[in-house]
Amino acid sequence: MDPVVDKAEIAEKESKSELSVDLNSKIEFKKPLSRNQEKKLKRLEKALQNRAEKRKKEREIRRAKGKQNYAVVEKMNGEKLEIKRKDLKKNLMANSPNKLKIAIDCSFESLMNYSDINHLCKQLTYCYAANRRMEAPLQFYMTSCSNRTRELLERSGLANWDAYIHNTNYLQVFDEIPKQNIVYLTSDSPNEIQEFDDNKVYIIGGLVDHNHHKLLTFNMAQQNQISHCRLPIGKFIQMNSRPVLTVNQVFQIICKYTECKDWKTAFVSTLPKRKKAELLDNEDEETDKSDSDNENSLSKKVKKIESNEPKKDDKNFNLENEEKTVAN
Repeated sequence: MDPVVDKAEIAEKESKSELSVDLNSKIEFKKPLSRNQEKKLKRLEKALQNRAEKRKKEREIRRAKGKQNYAVVEKMNGEKLEIKRKDLKKNLMANSPNKLKIAIDCSFESLMNYSDINHLCKQLTYCYAANRRMEAPLQFYMTSCSNRTRELLERSGLANWDAYIHNTNYLQVFDEIPKQNIVYLTSDSPNEIQEFDDNKVYIIGGLVDHNHHKLLTFNMAQQNQISHCRLPIGKFIQMNSRPVLTVNQVFQIICKYTECKDWKTAFVSTLPKRKKAELLDNEDEETDKSDSDNENSLSKKVKKIESNEPKKDDKNFNLENEEKTVAN
């Protein structure tokens, strides 16, 4: 065979093979996409567009999870700081310079239904959390803590609480303290507290009764022959409703007052808006009292002058007597 002819045949075969490959590749490219493939492409496009937004959300979630490990602590000057919860474990009552004793009396289970006991346990956890966030925690006691109340609190980690938990009554817990130094805080008491004394124990009634049991804690304090007093809400705050607060509100007011030593700031920072509490201006009240006193004094003077003046009837009577004497 002629080598020239062989080369030409080989070249034709190669060109045909190249043409067949090109034709096949063009046919494959022009194939229409299926519905599933179109859906996948659209999903990929949307994923690419929303990738930045998703990454932002993921960053926010990570930050929120990180903030859960921090607790907000408010200093005495009102400044708020974020402190790691692990550091709060070092802030114990035993190391605190604040030796004020606050006890919550949990002996009212028989007067509450199941839901009220649950509400009380939530309020007790709020009290414990408020005490843990203080720079100088109070000496926190819970007396008569048993039965359903203790069961619910144990689910919230009562075994790890930095608090003095007792099953017995507060009179038995503080039997070494004289009764005159045991003070029951009740809104029905006529005595207003001005300052807290570290040598005394202050009892808060652990009762959620929706104002059904009035004078209960006041009568109980009188029966047990212990002291009683109420917070000075009426001096600084005007409330539309009866000045009865929840357990955690009373405890938080005490915590705030021990830090700032100002009743106004303690009430304003703690009382919720639904109470519709309004501040009273003591200066305005004093001026109003002075004005009213002046008005009363003026009215008394006028009455005295009027009493000293002779009446018209007396004048006429005297004139008639004079005329009779002249005629005689």
